Amino acid sequence: MEILNKRKQHAVGQGFFHSAILLHDDTVRLRYVYDCGAMKKYSAALKGSVSSLLTEVGAGCRLELLFISHVHADHISGLPLLLDVKKGMAVDTIVLPFFSVMDRLIEFAKCANDDPSIRRDEFYKDFVVDPVAALSRFNPRQILLVSSGGSGEPDGPHFDRGPDFRGPVVAGPAEDGSRSLWKLAGSGDVEVTQVDENKVVARMTDHVSLIASPASSGSISWLLSPYIAPAVSTKSVLFTGELLKSLNQGLPARSQIKKAKFQAWLDDPLNVRDLVVNKVHDLVQAFKAVAADLNTTSMCLYSGPLPDELAHSSGWGRFGMWRAHLGDRIAWLATGDADLKSTSRRKPFLRHYRKLTSKVSTLTLPHHGSENNFDTELITAIEPLHFVAAADKFSKWRHPSTGVLQAVASHGRFLSVVTSQSASEVTESALLRD
Repeated sequence: MEILNKRKQHAVGQGFFHSAILLHDDTVRLRYVYDCGAMKKYSAALKGSVSSLLTEVGAGCRLELLFISHVHADHISGLPLLLDVKKGMAVDTIVLPFFSVMDRLIEFAKCANDDPSIRRDEFYKDFVVDPVAALSRFNPRQILLVSSGGSGEPDGPHFDRGPDFRGPVVAGPAEDGSRSLWKLAGSGDVEVTQVDENKVVARMTDHVSLIASPASSGSISWLLSPYIAPAVSTKSVLFTGELLKSLNQGLPARSQIKKAKFQAWLDDPLNVRDLVVNKVHDLVQAFKAVAADLNTTSMCLYSGPLPDELAHSSGWGRFGMWRAHLGDRIAWLATGDADLKSTSRRKPFLRHYRKLTSKVSTLTLPHHGSENNFDTELITAIEPLHFVAAADKFSKWRHPSTGVLQAVASHGRFLSVVTSQSASEVTESALLRD
């Protein structure tokens, strides 16, 4: 019995779009996507990549799992095309971090500052105001919001192949026996927050993962394990203060928003919408006053064998013009825009994936290869064979940075920079056989 994981890093320019499938007996059992977006400058490349995938799979094809790493527009701007009701894929379950309203406003402010044209993107503004409501337009069966599981588990979650979590959060549609039935497993918690006749919304911690076991595949399974890199709280507080100051500037005392009531004011979606539609200048000014770059909540994702998997594995890939064997390291680990430079934030990430790093073949560089999010311990602690930086020329950004490129090269590792050029795409195949 075997599971084949085929995955592609699409060439969308400055952005991120990764799609993958799990096959058994040459039949697709599960499809998943991690992020789908690009800066407005690269909208043609993004549209081309999404359209190519839709042509390949066909309109209405089921997408079992969509993972969204964070609120930046260059990671989600392609969703309306990918999930178009008439021409796109039909998504079953969407998995994303639980974003605080301040997370969402900081990311919107950053995008509005860096790429002003994004201010006219109605879907993006809707997502910032209320992610669940914005994603509900794509008619998912369920939306899973993930939050950090904290430091209670020193080595991350513990997995088993026993019964899944009971309740409204269930595996893929049971009426289709030809497709994979994934389940939730791990040592975390799941709490259902909303149930109606069309959709389930639930909160879970990142000590809960998804295990896919393709029909008749025997005892082997495939693991999709998220990890939440939480926001930098001190800078979020500073941003909140600067935003309040900007909103109150020039107003008489009786009309100003009181500091003690500001959070309650932000809890009203109408006020948040007013900010992203009419007060973008205030958001941008608050962003500039705090820092040129703020790291907010971001979801990392491991895709590969379980930690105790004893099956045989092998992998191979095409990295632009180059072909290479991956040996028995076949897992893929994405880092989104996580801040992994500081020791206090990198250590929990490495601790969470400690039992899985020995299986990682490919690591995506955090924040498109920015030196502000990277440390060489990511190379020495994980020892991946191959790195991916999804990046292209934009403004004066150095993605990936010279220092990161040098660090990867000095450790004898290979790095693919996936740009807007189709020749830079990365495709990989990972085989797990019992």
